[in-house]
Amino acid sequence: MPASIVLSGLSWTTPNGEKLLSNLDLTLRAERTGLVGRNGAGKSTLLALITGALTPASGSVSADGTLGMLRQDLARKPGETIAGLFGVAGDLAILRRAERGEAGVEELASADWTLEARMEAALSRLGLSVGPETLLEALSGG
Repeated sequence: MPASIVLSGLSWTTPNGEKLLSNLDLTLRAERTGLVGRNGAGKSTLLALITGALTPASGSVSADGTLGMLRQDLARKPGETIAGLFGVAGDLAILRRAERGEAGVEELASADWTLEARMEAALSRLGLSVGPETLLEALSGG
């Protein structure tokens, strides 16, 4: 069975009482899907509901796998890397120290030796031919 995200009877009302989503049923399969709409239409809200960052007024979201949301203000932190965005910059730094022979015994024991390969594979699946230490500001916003 392919991975999917299923929304059943999903509703959301803004804090000021505006009904943004009403009884939405939707199934997203494991493929690239675009979400397009005018400003304020509820795209970011829908994604926040899907990832669990917001709780729906009614209905449910179920997913096969782990969900996450990439924030929209990627380049607002000067010097931040892809690894930093995903919270693994420290883990990559341990690997770099190990490569140079500078890591301590505890670091070597806790090192995630497959992290870099997994990150590069994930970036490749997204069509990005960059490494995890690439600066976010070097990436195109489009």
